[in-house]
Amino acid sequence: MIRANPERLFRTTFERAQLAPHIHAVRVDADLVLLDLLLDDYLLLQNCSDLDVSGNAVHGSVDTLTQLAADELLLSGPAGPDRTGPPRVPRVTLRPAARTAATAADAIVFLRLWCAVVTRRPTLIRLQQRFRNRRGDRADLEAIAARVEVFRQLLPLAPWTGACLLQTELLLRFLNAAGLDAEWVFGVRTWPFLAHCWLQIGDVSVSQASETLTMYRPIWAI
Repeated sequence: MIRANPERLFRTTFERAQLAPHIHAVRVDADLVLLDLLLDDYLLLQNCSDLDVSGNAVHGSVDTLTQLAADELLLSGPAGPDRTGPPRVPRVTLRPAARTAATAADAIVFLRLWCAVVTRRPTLIRLQQRFRNRRGDRADLEAIAARVEVFRQLLPLAPWTGACLLQTELLLRFLNAAGLDAEWVFGVRTWPFLAHCWLQIGDVSVSQASETLTMYRPIWAI
């Protein structure tokens, strides 16, 4: 009878693993940044150059993967389907629309949405639950550009606009109210660590100039 080598079995099992469903990750140089949707927080692991992350698939050394498993960052049960990663950072900016004057109806919609957004602080997983099944046209870039122009005219009406999370959600809701849509992307950078979010469609940045996003690595998208 030939006995299996436990170390060999362990090494074979953990050369490729999967992230837990609530964990998203991206390599930034030699470091690994993780987004935990359940904790609603980011985690930075330094010097993880032996790890390669693609979607929810993780390839790496036994020691590093064992540590991730011990921290409950990896899928503990049977392997599930591979998960696609977020899109790349957009390379071009949405072409500005001709100035379109905002109407009173636009202002009412904007202020109603603003009230809905600022009256609660949703967790990221709540945002995922709310927006993942939305519908809207992403092909009509001219119509989207026109609504973005109207949104920018109305934004000064808001008593408070907060950080990128609030403004991006507000713009996404404003587009959705007109039957339009875009992808909501979250990105990170390190040293110093910063998290940011924006709207994009394919290779086109919708919510801000594309050159301002080059410092970020996308980690998650809704």
